[in-house]
Amino acid sequence: MDIMLYISIAVIGIFIYIKFFKSNTESAGISRRSTQKYQTIDDEFNAKRKAKQERVDRILEKINEKGVDSLTAKEKALLDEYSNAN
Repeated sequence: MDIMLYISIAVIGIFIYIKFFKSNTESAGISRRSTQKYQTIDDEFNAKRKAKQERVDRILEKINEKGVDSLTAKEKALLDEYSNAN
């Protein structure tokens, strides 16, 4: 009987803690999930694809303004990788 009472009190205590303290931190704009950057795998894929496209666009603009000879080896490798992937 005493064990059931202690278990019941523990469960109620945990419920109260989660209900009140967790909701207070979330309403204050603090969330444990704030470190999560993407909502879905698709969001992550699209963000990475967009970032890669932006890097390629910057390189292409550099070629347009200064010519191919102005590219670094890393920029040339990125363009080569991107052209082979697509």
